[in-house]
Amino acid sequence: MHILMDARALQIHIDGIGRYCLGVMESLSSLKPDWKLSVIVNPEVKKHVEGLSVNPVESSVARFHMGENRRLVPLIESSGANCYLNFSMAGPVPSVPTLLSVHDLMVLNVPGYFGSSLFRNFLARLLFRRKLKKSIAHANAISVLSGSSLNDLQNSFPGAEKKAFVAGAGQDLFLDDEILSPKRKDYLLYVGNARAYKNVTRLIVAYSRLKAINPNFPEMKMVVRRDRAFKDFMRDVEDCSARDSITILSRVCDDELRLLYRQCAGLVMPSLKEGFGLPALEAMAAGCPVVASAGTALEELVGDAGILVNPESVEDIMHGMALLTSQPELRNRLSSRAFERAQHYSWKKTAGIIAERIEVITS
Repeated sequence: MHILMDARALQIHIDGIGRYCLGVMESLSSLKPDWKLSVIVNPEVKKHVEGLSVNPVESSVARFHMGENRRLVPLIESSGANCYLNFSMAGPVPSVPTLLSVHDLMVLNVPGYFGSSLFRNFLARLLFRRKLKKSIAHANAISVLSGSSLNDLQNSFPGAEKKAFVAGAGQDLFLDDEILSPKRKDYLLYVGNARAYKNVTRLIVAYSRLKAINPNFPEMKMVVRRDRAFKDFMRDVEDCSARDSITILSRVCDDELRLLYRQCAGLVMPSLKEGFGLPALEAMAAGCPVVASAGTALEELVGDAGILVNPESVEDIMHGMALLTSQPELRNRLSSRAFERAQHYSWKKTAGIIAERIEVITS
């Protein structure tokens, strides 16, 4: 079996989709040592796959750009692959059996995903919907990360759910046999980007109000990727009354991120939407309690191992943070539950589910 994987979603600074690509690729090579694995990757990030048992195929063709199909289909079809595994949500439509990964549909469903320009958001959603619709119709199978994402897929593209399946995701920051450290410090943590769906504006307002009510309320550390939303995010931070109690970190290495998860009192993630919620899983694997948004994929992931809040209510976010920081016994209970729940998720499990579906569509 020869699998050609499209990992052009990998960036120099690895984000959630990048971790998904690497986690699945590494686990597939372990689970299926007799399979030949090739991966399309941008030359600038080839270093990310050098330690894996995969054959890199370099391509500078950007995702979602005009000419993508014309330039990549010949490469895919001439590779001799039995299956094309596309991690990029949309893209080329070759004659080779195709498994498409749809990580989320926030591009279509979250207002302001592309910034404050109404025209830009309208045009970007229109173009992406067309491309995604074509890719979904062409795919032999579609993997999604959560039941919530499966529902979004069904609502946005009725009928697509018939060939879709939930593969989940994993994390690789913490081993399942690591001993939990009870020595946590008194600060809250946020990890993610600052785009509209992350709801960081309400988070900052909620935190500022708590700090105004109680000047001794714990500080907050925010690990925020520098992308197109970072400038507006920093404006919100600089303008808030609790600025001196908020520490902004960017591009932390994995060792620093592990330490933050191990030491914080809890992770706060009040997203309006999520396809899965990798930071929440990473936190849980470190035995870290989570304040997460109800009615999203985060509720599905966190379950009873965290405090669920209404992400559209500043008061509810405040209540969740106050509850977490004021009750040590609750934190301890949630910490144990979080660690136990995290063990149900792994890249090996996700890769196994994907491998089974590959065998079905290529048989």
